[in-house]
Amino acid sequence: MQAASYVEKEPDRFRRGQSWKINLFGKNSDIATPDPQAFRLDLNAHQKLDSHFHIVDQFQVFIAGSGTIGRNQVQLVTVHYADHHTGYGPLIASAQGLSYLTLRSKTDAGLVYLSTPNVREKLKPTKRRHRVSPQVTLSTDPVLRNRDSISVESVIDEEPGDDGMNVKVIRLGPNMAAQSPDPSESGGQYLIVLNGSLLLDGKSYEPYSLVFLRALDEAPLLTAGEAGLEVMVTQFPREDEWMKSI
Repeated sequence: MQAASYVEKEPDRFRRGQSWKINLFGKNSDIATPDPQAFRLDLNAHQKLDSHFHIVDQFQVFIAGSGTIGRNQVQLVTVHYADHHTGYGPLIASAQGLSYLTLRSKTDAGLVYLSTPNVREKLKPTKRRHRVSPQVTLSTDPVLRNRDSISVESVIDEEPGDDGMNVKVIRLGPNMAAQSPDPSESGGQYLIVLNGSLLLDGKSYEPYSLVFLRALDEAPLLTAGEAGLEVMVTQFPREDEWMKSI
């Protein structure tokens, strides 16, 4: 299990092209590695990322601003999943910009635009799963502080052939505790603090902090802080031969 505190990483935000970026796990790379990679990207007003694919599975969690991904509207909070070697886009920010977390169980070697000459030669066998969730609404502060029960809500349901891929939101009132979902039948999980705070191993994690679990890791006990907790669990599908090869 690995954890990254957003509060600690945020001061290292840097400009990257038209965007701003905060690395939470890993770093910029043009070589695929087995290490997890996660970052926040803040797109500028009206910025456009042309249609492309990555060579690793990934989730994107949209946390501020608004825009579109392909034909789908995205805003706070929308989740997008794409298999490796699966094209998506374009991604276009609104006049107010668009911010999202990119979550990968392994480090990518850099995007490949679908307009790249002979792009089909770069593709590998994949199930080409590509999902965009409905909008997830977060609780207001007083509602979260007065929550008296635990709820687990499905954001992206696992469908036949999904190999364990799904997304859930767990909502807890102040000081409540709940077991995180078992990662053993997955390709790994990210826990994303969206609201309130998570107490884990004697440390408090604020919104946009991340916890990464591999399939062999033990599911942690999630304990909410004094303001309650809303945490998202993004579970990767079990690894296919390509993902195992990285």
